[in-house]
Amino acid sequence: MATSASGLPPYVAAEHQQQLKHANRVAMLMAPRLGDTLLMMNMVQNLRANGRSVTVFGDYAYALRAWFPGIDIRPSLPESEASHALADYDCAAQMHVGWPYGLHDYARSYFYYDEHVVVTGKGFIKLNQIRDYCHQQLGLENCSLNNGLRPLPELRHRQHLRRVAVHPSSGGEERRWAASHFVELGKRLQRSGYQPFYILAPYEREQWACLAENGLSIYPSTLLSDVATFIHESGWFVGNESGIGHLASNVGIPTLTVTGRPTRTLSWRPGWSTSRIVYPGYIPGGRLRDRLWRHWLKPRQVLRAFRQLTDQYEKQISE
Repeated sequence: MATSASGLPPYVAAEHQQQLKHANRVAMLMAPRLGDTLLMMNMVQNLRANGRSVTVFGDYAYALRAWFPGIDIRPSLPESEASHALADYDCAAQMHVGWPYGLHDYARSYFYYDEHVVVTGKGFIKLNQIRDYCHQQLGLENCSLNNGLRPLPELRHRQHLRRVAVHPSSGGEERRWAASHFVELGKRLQRSGYQPFYILAPYEREQWACLAENGLSIYPSTLLSDVATFIHESGWFVGNESGIGHLASNVGIPTLTVTGRPTRTLSWRPGWSTSRIVYPGYIPGGRLRDRLWRHWLKPRQVLRAFRQLTDQYEKQISE
């Protein structure tokens, strides 16, 4: 069998689209990313809403399984077990080509979402794109932006209206706003009457010691479900482009994303609740952009964008 430049068999998009379109039992394998998982859960929910049986394999989804009632969610599927586990499904699907691994050796038919759409670009929001693909290309009649997530019944949405959940870390340094700016933003939020809480994994606390040194509160994330609970009961969310931002939006919290890549972030921005992005007025190209935007975007600009977010959200809920 011929292979592509990636080492995988040639992928004829129309054929694989038909395989998913007509599959009754679907296995959805999630990439090891929180944001990608939450987005692809929209395809899962749209398939389920149209009578398909879907099993989800992914550690992030499994950590949030109580938030997705009625959906068959299992831990990530090791590649060594894929042949046996996928044998009973009509089609195995995932967002990215070959990630978590190539499916061609393990599934009777398979589907890579990224092979069918523009991955990043102007004029669309990724969540909307997935919904539209389900309706227009897969022919599913009942499609929405819903991804099946339901807040736990005992929780109170936005109970702490002045609490701002802040996520200062991200998957890479080039996507991370400067630490000193996150400190200054926290102080400005406090002076404006808000209560910023910084969400950090326990292993990140040493790296972000500057927060505690400046009297800023830290919520040490341990279980992802606890983080979702904390954000769901907060009033607002501010952070870098990351999966936690998608989670905040997914649990119904207005989000502000700081970025140096406005085109990418506009298309990948959180799409379930009110969201805005903020970036420097001037951004150079190439590696200079990734190094300099983190310092050029000032706390006063982010606070101004935050106030615009609060005004926008409060206007929406009053209409």
